[in-house]
Order: sequence, then C-alpha cells, then structure tokens
Amino acid sequence: MDARTRKLVGWVITAVGAIVAFLGIFAGPLGIGDDDFGGLQIAAVIIGVVVAAAGVVLTRWTPRVGGATAAGPSEATTASPTDT
Repeated sequence: MDARTRKLVGWVITAVGAIVAFLGIFAGPLGIGDDDFGGLQIAAVIIGVVVAAAGVVLTRWTPRVGGATAAGPSEATTASPTDT
C-alpha cells in the first residue's frame, strides 16, 4: 500500500471513530438512547476514541523497508567527496 492510500485510509478510520464517539456522547440528546448516560454510551465513546487514535497513528506511520529509513542507508559510507 502506498503512502497516499495509507493516509487516506487512516483519515477515513479517524472519521469513523470520531463519529462513533460523537454518537456515543450525544445519543441521549439525539434521541438514539436513554436520557441517562449508560454503559453502552461509555463503550461507544471508548471504542470511538480508540478507533480514531488508531486512524491517526496510521496516517502518521511510515513503514521501514529493509531496515533502512526514508532518510537513507543505515550504514555509513567510506567514500569521501574528494575521491574520484
């Protein structure tokens, strides 16, 4: 999966988690649940926050390929700029 697709999927997951948390918080006033803040609403808020956090982590994550980072090789080179 390329970086652009991974970021898009991460933002979609973040949005879904935020919507679930929002619905959990405002279920009573929206007419979805009881007026009291119950156990299912608490579970929805916790699950929504965890899913949203996972989406944010996915957008920020850069995979390492072969142990090297995007900055360059992991081992120092022995060639100097004056060598031809």
